[in-house]
Amino acid sequence: MTRSARAPLRIDLAGGWTDVPAFADAEGGAVVNVAIDRYVRATLSDSGAIACTHDASPGGLGSSACEHVLSAALRDPDGDLDDIAEAAFAAESAEGVGGGRQDQYAACYGGLNYMTFTRASAAGGPVRIERLTMPEAHLAALQTRLVLVDSGVARLSGEIHAAVWAAYARHENTVTGALLALKQYGKAMRDAIAGSDFGGIKHVLNENWIQQKRLHASVTNDTVESIFALAMKNGATAGKACGAGGGGALVFYASSDGDAIALRRSLAAAGLTAIDFAFDFEGLVDEE
Repeated sequence: MTRSARAPLRIDLAGGWTDVPAFADAEGGAVVNVAIDRYVRATLSDSGAIACTHDASPGGLGSSACEHVLSAALRDPDGDLDDIAEAAFAAESAEGVGGGRQDQYAACYGGLNYMTFTRASAAGGPVRIERLTMPEAHLAALQTRLVLVDSGVARLSGEIHAAVWAAYARHENTVTGALLALKQYGKAMRDAIAGSDFGGIKHVLNENWIQQKRLHASVTNDTVESIFALAMKNGATAGKACGAGGGGALVFYASSDGDAIALRRSLAAAGLTAIDFAFDFEGLVDEE
């Protein structure tokens, strides 16, 4: 008998990179992310093979973690969500992926969350999740004003991770300082969302992007910068690359619903693909 399940992709809004054990084990990490209704779906066949399909293709949205979460969940249908997330993280780590834990937990739990990260041996586990809430109208406004776009640039996140963590291991001040700042912006984004402070959300998103780019030159490139220039002239007031950067998905923030509509039109006119989405609050679910 075949079994099927789905797991949501996610947009990391602030604090990304600090969920990686190389940093989180020493300093503690802090990330805000939101799951979206663009999914990776998987089916476990009678032969034991797993086949996956993806709703969206650009990198930076956690699709690899979703595949591992689905594999762990389908092979252990009674597994606890934390155990599934940790099994997925372990499987990626065994493959040499140098990322952190936020993607696996977002895929399992869904929602708009503030996540903190510490050592795997810590009491209560390495990840703690605080579900963030906003008044319904504010949550709808945030969803509308976030514009997700495919940059059209393929990138190898593993190469970016390797460069950043090698620099961190050498105690390079720029990289260490950027990571410490990113952790603070994770906390600041949590406070801005919890307080429905849209000006704060815009500010943190922009500051987070500045710190991302300090990590390594390959986090951005001419194409990414040209898309940012276009977006900022046509309705966006903030933005950042999703995930490791270097291409893949970019997320922009518009300060009004009308600006968000104008931004989507301008991106489309430039031949760029905006990815429509709504927030997902279900996380990992079985599908018939």
